[in-house]
Amino acid sequence: MKTTTIQRGIAALALAMLVLALAGCSGSPVQDPFWFLHPNGPIARASIFYLIVDVLLLLIVIVPATALVIWTFFRYRKGGKGRYDPTYNHSVIVEVVVWGVPLLLVVVLSYFSYQGARDVAPFNPQALKSAVAKSGNKKPLRIDVISTDWQWLFIYPDEGIAMSNRLVVPTGRKISMNLTSATVTNDFYVLKLVNQIYMMPGMRTKQHFFVERTGTYQGFSTEFSGPGFSWMNYKVLAVTPGKFEDWVQRARQSGNQMNWQDFEKFAQPTINTGDRWSLYSQVQPNLFSKLIHEVKAGDMNIVWPARLSENMTTHEFDRKFGTGSANSDKNGTTADHPSQSNSD
Repeated sequence: MKTTTIQRGIAALALAMLVLALAGCSGSPVQDPFWFLHPNGPIARASIFYLIVDVLLLLIVIVPATALVIWTFFRYRKGGKGRYDPTYNHSVIVEVVVWGVPLLLVVVLSYFSYQGARDVAPFNPQALKSAVAKSGNKKPLRIDVISTDWQWLFIYPDEGIAMSNRLVVPTGRKISMNLTSATVTNDFYVLKLVNQIYMMPGMRTKQHFFVERTGTYQGFSTEFSGPGFSWMNYKVLAVTPGKFEDWVQRARQSGNQMNWQDFEKFAQPTINTGDRWSLYSQVQPNLFSKLIHEVKAGDMNIVWPARLSENMTTHEFDRKFGTGSANSDKNGTTADHPSQSNSD
């Protein structure tokens, strides 16, 4: 009986290790299980630092408490060496440890919580000040981020361009984002670069970050928003300032436009299974602000699918699933983007 129990335990452990090993073979965009060891920029680095601090501080309580529980069970088991004392009712040492250590821990956690909240605050992150000062580039890059069902639109208002389902940012420059949603509440999150933040319809929120090195990173929608949610992932290309300027010039040569009528079509429920993206060289000024006003007024004409099957209408489902298509703009030409390799 004992041997059978041990064998079952070993089999369960082996199965768990096998599942863990096969996790990297799935279709998940997170292929690096140790992504938290490669933060890029002050925001990501600060977030990982405070996460590690929290874990270590909690381990100060968890590890000794667990060890003492095991030791107590072992010592005072039947046949153990523990001695029963019916007169025992108080210990100053135990009281100091039980109350003093958690109190001290709360004080330390409060300090790091306050500092962490200031360092990564979306509207004014203190962690960026030193990096921005060293870079010498005082003018941030403004980007308006809009989520739809189930795509992303990234507008560069100062450059007069936009890109769908791809985000290109330069290194060594502060990125200043305005974010909103055309439909339901969504979340913006880029692994290794910037923290998660809510995007709510009819409202504007902000996010700031700073990229120190080039690479290709994975962006997510982290708020379930319907049948196309699984395909709302997007790539973030961090490039050098020179390559970013070259990309801006190529984007301005695109024949696509994004006025309000075009956006209304873009915002209709679309499942981007082919990982398609497009460049837009003619973007209506203040499109971001107009969207917020239209959503608040209830004038967004969104056709909601009644069932999951009714929404599977994009062209990827007209042929064998997973074949995808070339990234092209509305004119059928291949969209320009900077070639980039992941530096991690």
